[in-house]
Amino acid sequence: MSTPRWHEPTPEDAEQLFLAACGEDLMSSTDSYANIILYRKKYKTQVCYCGGNVLRKYGALEASERDIESTRTLYGFPLGKGDMRKTIDFLTKDAEQNGMPLAFPLLTDRQKLYLETKMPNRFTFTERRADSDYLYLTKSLAELPGGKYHKKKNHISQFMRKHPDTEYRPLSKELAPDALSVENEWFKANGGDGDYDKEIEFEIIKEALDLFDELNLSGGILYADGKPVAMTIASAITGYAADVHFEKAVPEYDRDGAYAVINRELAKAMIRFDYLNREEDLGIEGLRKAKLSYHPDILLAKWRAEQ
Repeated sequence: MSTPRWHEPTPEDAEQLFLAACGEDLMSSTDSYANIILYRKKYKTQVCYCGGNVLRKYGALEASERDIESTRTLYGFPLGKGDMRKTIDFLTKDAEQNGMPLAFPLLTDRQKLYLETKMPNRFTFTERRADSDYLYLTKSLAELPGGKYHKKKNHISQFMRKHPDTEYRPLSKELAPDALSVENEWFKANGGDGDYDKEIEFEIIKEALDLFDELNLSGGILYADGKPVAMTIASAITGYAADVHFEKAVPEYDRDGAYAVINRELAKAMIRFDYLNREEDLGIEGLRKAKLSYHPDILLAKWRAEQ
């Protein structure tokens, strides 16, 4: 196997990363081409293409605050139809050159099963519940059928009564300033200044809006009372699953039900996808409660594997 050339992912890698995910029928936010590219600086991500597979490694995936130099190198599970055993052997050697055993921090059940069956007794596994992805049938989020969504429908009705001029518009590069204004208000109201994760996220959202067309992103903006009050940014993982990367609302409109409205409107706009992945809850109790309240159809488990 030829020596791969590691490099920081750019928008030029988007198509190949997307096709690799499609070839494996993946649904994980970890394998979203947009996430791989947009979070490259935060996680010190590198990618390469070798032997028919896409390889990824992270220099700061588990960094806390700004102490990224003390974190270890971790790897994404190879994507593609190439020789997986040779690829993993290569990654093992690459990890050894970094002075540590090979570790895959965010495996799906299917990727875990591959290692268990094809390379028995080589890895130990630990479940990472806080990193599990929440996936929903897009049709369910768009239509909110039955009694289990009663509270969501009430929130939407409340919002529409209070703000009868509400309008949802598909996000575009031209509307990026309106999306950024929502993020600005959310950032200030949630103590963003001095909060490392919120500051990094702010920069990632700015870049996502700058690269909106280049990365073939989707999304929407909710307007009420003549101004933008909520925004969302999404992209395809594969042809049948999409990832909702960001969803923000101005606090005063959040209390009126803005999140419920923009959640439903995005689902309507993304109805061509079977599933929407609304990502993980990070172990945050309130976020977990909110995601469970939408009744996920799939809770996509994540595992850490380490030699």
